[in-house]
Amino acid sequence: MRRRLIKAVGWRVRLGRFMVPVWTMALGAVLVATVAGQAVGPVLSGSVQGSAGLVVGQTLVLSAAPSVGTQTVDSFGTVTGPVDSVGTVNDEGTAFTVAIETQVGRSQTIVLALANGSGKPANGILELSVPAGVDVQLDSDSAANTPEAQLNRNTWLFKVTQSAGSLYVLLEPKDDAAPGFYTITGRIIQVSH
Repeated sequence: MRRRLIKAVGWRVRLGRFMVPVWTMALGAVLVATVAGQAVGPVLSGSVQGSAGLVVGQTLVLSAAPSVGTQTVDSFGTVTGPVDSVGTVNDEGTAFTVAIETQVGRSQTIVLALANGSGKPANGILELSVPAGVDVQLDSDSAANTPEAQLNRNTWLFKVTQSAGSLYVLLEPKDDAAPGFYTITGRIIQVSH
């Protein structure tokens, strides 16, 4: 038997123009099987790796573009008459622009429709950029959405306790304001409790 084994190890197989010993082919087959097992192991283990992006958005936003028009606001009185204006809001609902044509002695009210997507009370800061010569005041549609404090001439802290509501921005040109078309911009910044 031993003699047959030694004789078999010495056998050669022709591969094209070359003669290759049988033992090298057997060794090659064993190496291929070993390497293939290492590659299959991780695939069969069931582990999956990956990553996902996460964007956290502000929950206190404008639900529609600001509107300007006739509104009755208890603390300011009644604003009457047609208004030439246009309002836009950015895609996130956090910034807006309103352009108003007004006259000296005539008040205008900008209505900011708020949405609170958190389901919990939220605090926000309203920052306005208003041209010189225009007085600004802030009010709300209910006790649930109230201005808490005026931080400076054009910045207010407010609270929203329900899911939706409105803030009213009353604009009144001063007596020395030049007649014309005014643009007011603003943004809402959500702040922690």
